[in-house]
Amino acid sequence: MANLTTNEDRRRKSRTILLSALLLLLLLWTIKLRYPQQTIMEFYGNHTITPEAPSLAHTTIPFLEPGGIDNVSGGRKWKSKPATTDALTSPVFNGTITKKVAVMVATGFRSNLIPLILHFSSVLGPSCPIIIYTSVEDVGLFSTATALGRYILSGTVQIKTLPQTVFLSDEDSFSEFLTSKWIWEDLAPAEHVFLFRSDGMLCANAARSVEDYFEYDFVGHLLWMGKRWTTMRSTVLKVLEGWEEKARNEKEKKKGVLFEDQWFFNHIKMLQERQEAEGVLPSAKGAISLPTAEVARTFSEGNIDYPNPLGVHQVHRWVEKKVPGLDEVRILLLCYPYTALALHTILL
Repeated sequence: MANLTTNEDRRRKSRTILLSALLLLLLLWTIKLRYPQQTIMEFYGNHTITPEAPSLAHTTIPFLEPGGIDNVSGGRKWKSKPATTDALTSPVFNGTITKKVAVMVATGFRSNLIPLILHFSSVLGPSCPIIIYTSVEDVGLFSTATALGRYILSGTVQIKTLPQTVFLSDEDSFSEFLTSKWIWEDLAPAEHVFLFRSDGMLCANAARSVEDYFEYDFVGHLLWMGKRWTTMRSTVLKVLEGWEEKARNEKEKKKGVLFEDQWFFNHIKMLQERQEAEGVLPSAKGAISLPTAEVARTFSEGNIDYPNPLGVHQVHRWVEKKVPGLDEVRILLLCYPYTALALHTILL
């Protein structure tokens, strides 16, 4: 009889322990579902649960007219409140390419490209994003700099990969790539495209801006040295549509025309002459517009001096060779900080 009582007590204790364990697991599971961001130790240690911040996605913030009463701030009147809601908006770039874009094709990553890109972005402004085309291997290297990383996050600077079939080993391959349709179709929907290379610079104190040249179908250096030019994407596609790439490259190489800016100018000029022969007026919609030599002189300065150019080419070589007629101090003040770095032969 004593043995039966002992066995019943053991079974009763086992059931009690099992039931208690189930209740404890149920309690822990309920707490975890209610507060998924906290552990059990934090819950019992703090004894207080910090509620999640309310979402502002559907919160409406009332706009007060000038002199309106703000109930939140104790009924005080806003004396400096903007007169319209437009004044509260900020022209922040949202990462979407629209009408204009700056482009650099980087054959490889170099640390001195970071300050160059930052300077170009500061001169161009947030409304003109910069797209950098580079190899898959170098994409991650461009985000190593914290300053450039912020531009990339905002979309002001965007890194894109070149096609796997593209290998830019020399100037010929570089020009061949820029005279192919791929990059121009990839830049859609931008109409105005500003291309630049790492050996040139936009002058922060220039009298003009890149937008001042958007009325022309093509603007580049007079002597085809600057490797910095702006064009209309639609005009470039018109030129490329009339040429089969392989035949074009073979034909142009025989002529000795290797640089993409000179090639585009020659063929856009041919389009303009064809329009003139057909009686198309220069003021007509769709008519090709090219700048005069004087206007092109203001766009890029190489061996031709101009007081306030939009950009300069290979300033460090000017200093080394002592090119006559070029005021080094003026260029330093015009394009600082790039020229200051060039004086120490940082950009080679």
